[in-house]
Amino acid sequence: MGTQKYARSEEVSASSTSFASSRFCYRIGTYSILLEPNLKAEVLTAHTVYPLPFAPAWCGGLVSLRGDLFPVMDMHKIVHGKAAPAQTQLLLIQHPQFPPVILTCDGLPYQLKLSAEDLTEQEGENLPSWIPHTLLHNGQTLLAADHGRLLRQIQRTSGK
Repeated sequence: MGTQKYARSEEVSASSTSFASSRFCYRIGTYSILLEPNLKAEVLTAHTVYPLPFAPAWCGGLVSLRGDLFPVMDMHKIVHGKAAPAQTQLLLIQHPQFPPVILTCDGLPYQLKLSAEDLTEQEGENLPSWIPHTLLHNGQTLLAADHGRLLRQIQRTSGK
């Protein structure tokens, strides 16, 4: 009987860890935005953002990285409608279907361990189309982003 009890607790802990997943999140003001698991991301430090005249509103400028130029998406402009503060972190993301792009964010991205309960979609009101749903994690609302959808919208509005 003691053996069965032990096996059962192993079974429970194994099943609960299989539902736990590690995901990264970044902040824009008071919002926490969850990165998709298929995105590659790199934190950039000490890079200059060069202004780009006549750029679309979402474009914060260009960054030169390893001999290539990358557009900077001003996520404060996209989320809040106003330009990013002077002190922002830069995050290079590589979506499998789009060229790499740099996002502005507040502070370094952080890692979350999400359980099966956290992965329950919450109904959100007035969310932009690139945020299909929200998740609840330890009482904090996470915006589950679809960066591919955001990049598609930007491509359409930019005419490219």
